[in-house]
Amino acid sequence: MKCSKCNREAVTYIRYAGINLCREHFLSFIDRKVKREIREQVHFKKDDRILIAVSGGKDSMLTLYLMSKIFGNWEELEIMAVTVDEGIGDFRKNCAKIAHEFSSSLNIEHRVITFKDYIGITTDEVVRADKELKPCTYCGVFRRKVLNQYAKEIRANYLVLGLNLDDIAQSIIMNITRGDVARLARLAPHKKIKKGFVPRIIPLRRVLEEEVRLYVKLANIPYYQGRCPYAPLAIRDEYREFLNNLEKRDPAVKFSILKFFDEIKPFVEEKYAKELRPCKICGEPTTGEICKACQLKMRFEKLSKGDQRHSAPQG
Repeated sequence: MKCSKCNREAVTYIRYAGINLCREHFLSFIDRKVKREIREQVHFKKDDRILIAVSGGKDSMLTLYLMSKIFGNWEELEIMAVTVDEGIGDFRKNCAKIAHEFSSSLNIEHRVITFKDYIGITTDEVVRADKELKPCTYCGVFRRKVLNQYAKEIRANYLVLGLNLDDIAQSIIMNITRGDVARLARLAPHKKIKKGFVPRIIPLRRVLEEEVRLYVKLANIPYYQGRCPYAPLAIRDEYREFLNNLEKRDPAVKFSILKFFDEIKPFVEEKYAKELRPCKICGEPTTGEICKACQLKMRFEKLSKGDQRHSAPQG
């Protein structure tokens, strides 16, 4: 199998484009997609500070690498990286070690922040206390809050997330099947800057997960290959399987879902546009009086007190 661009041996066949690509042409193919996507999402200004959320997995490590490759020599921009430790045994500590070492090799400052420091709760504690809600419910909400708080602390202008096209398509379909149009309207990327909220950028928005996997392999980008022990509990896996099965019949289906979302987003944003207000408890921006993170924290504290009373010795 020869590359469609040259006579070298191809490393992959891009089904949705109908082309075979060698190593060099595949890497440049992805690079061009990412550069184009960044240009569509944001126009950086002089002295902007960009914070990249790096979990240590393949998607965020590729995002870190490409942001460094594209903007690393821009003296007018400052790039920083952060890993959020949710408190899941040693899982994230192992991820953070790889993220720190790779960030250092790219001359990017890297820090680790924790749920325990910002929320006062770890995910392991949530699992022990709440037998009804899945840990991913807490984790996703807490992570968004912690990242926004930290980004504001260091005065970052933008927060970069390592989400790929599979992740985005899954989120779109999940919100549609739940009938949650308001949440659909809030999906990143964010082109409108709202008070108290650091806008998100998603460079890998049009890059498939299998393309991410091949890129990091060909470019020798290190990443932590383990999976969160709580991931199998999430319903997202069912949506992943559903879309992957559709993709076998229609290789462009995930791109079509994204195109559909981009077409309707201006209309749902207009309808569900709400002024953000400070949460009455923590001060973080929210559409209601109390943000979702504080609601979940109160739920956890109530459940924890109930467990303590139940386990207290009887006198």
